[in-house]
Amino acid sequence: MSSTVMIVEDDPATRRLYRFLLTNSGYTVVEAEDGVAALERYATQPSDVIITDMNMPRMGGIDLVRALRQKNADVYVIMVTAFGTPDTEKYAYRVGVNEYLTKPFDFEELERRVQTFFARQSRD
Repeated sequence: MSSTVMIVEDDPATRRLYRFLLTNSGYTVVEAEDGVAALERYATQPSDVIITDMNMPRMGGIDLVRALRQKNADVYVIMVTAFGTPDTEKYAYRVGVNEYLTKPFDFEELERRVQTFFARQSRD
């Protein structure tokens, strides 16, 4: 089983931080700067987990999740946002997000969620 995580984030510094931390945890990490780039990348290099920001230029996280689910992509999606509200959280879950985190969050929480996903996969 692969353990590939795609980071979809328009802020280069945040992408670098996530990549550094997840790579040090043993995951293969691929990156995309927005939803359009993520869909292109996913078509050639599917990932097990996608960590996506909600608000990005060209295509945000919600539209990315919609597009993935229309393609029946069986990928685990963790959405992160600095603009979270209870309504946006409910909406994100309705369109197919698996996990939802509001920034700022403790990176260990994000890593724990990724680890939990892969631990469940290894048991199945």
